Amino acid sequence: MSTLNSAADLDRSLGSLADQTFRDFEVILVDGGSTDDTLKQAKLLLQDSGLRFRLMLAPGTGIYEAINLGVAVAAGQWLYVMGSDDHLLAPDVLANLSGPLGRHGKDAVVVHGNVWIEDPGYFYGQPWDLGRLMERNISHQSAFYRHEVIRRHGLVYDTKYSLYADWDYNIRMMALGRFLYIPLPVASYACGGASSLKKDQLFLEDRELNAMRYFGWRACWMMTPDRFTLALARRPSPSTLLLGSLNRLYWSCRRALKLA
Repeated sequence: MSTLNSAADLDRSLGSLADQTFRDFEVILVDGGSTDDTLKQAKLLLQDSGLRFRLMLAPGTGIYEAINLGVAVAAGQWLYVMGSDDHLLAPDVLANLSGPLGRHGKDAVVVHGNVWIEDPGYFYGQPWDLGRLMERNISHQSAFYRHEVIRRHGLVYDTKYSLYADWDYNIRMMALGRFLYIPLPVASYACGGASSLKKDQLFLEDRELNAMRYFGWRACWMMTPDRFTLALARRPSPSTLLLGSLNRLYWSCRRALKLA
């Protein structure tokens, strides 16, 4: 959890962690230099909870820099990122997910469920493939990331994307393995963050090219022709025409077989 002047939200966010019936986890809170009582309140709440925790002070860091710092010191098998104004929906969320996380600890890189979008009020989440991920991001409040994969590949949030670094991160994770959807409610997303109010234009310009880079030759049949064409336009080469033709041929055959 990254925080910055978040004292007003911690009763709800940290309180939802303290209420969990499953207790085998550590809370890592990275503060960007709060001038209110965030750290004092967080320490009191976490001490009273009996949970293992670490508080890290990193003045001047942004959200994704703070997450990178937290991930760097984390020791758990699975990582979960919670906003300071979000909360788990029920005391048994982690207990309900502990079984699937244990069973799929070696064959899924991300296990995700549903998140409640507070405004306007609806559940968000379903199975994801690259086509859908190119259109919309997975809510990180619903997703658990396998730490061993992150360590092995040295993954960090790319901080040049000020608002959508988590979206870029999800595309990279999908290139590394299976995403497993568990139809369970996980958390409530407060919708008050910058990423819900603005757009990250740099990421939107890079999205297709990044996906082609992360997936390599697999992108030729995993990306739809409209997306693949955008990626090729950003990286012209002698093979661009051939790759574009192969991509269009594959998707034409796919559509024909569905209609047959």
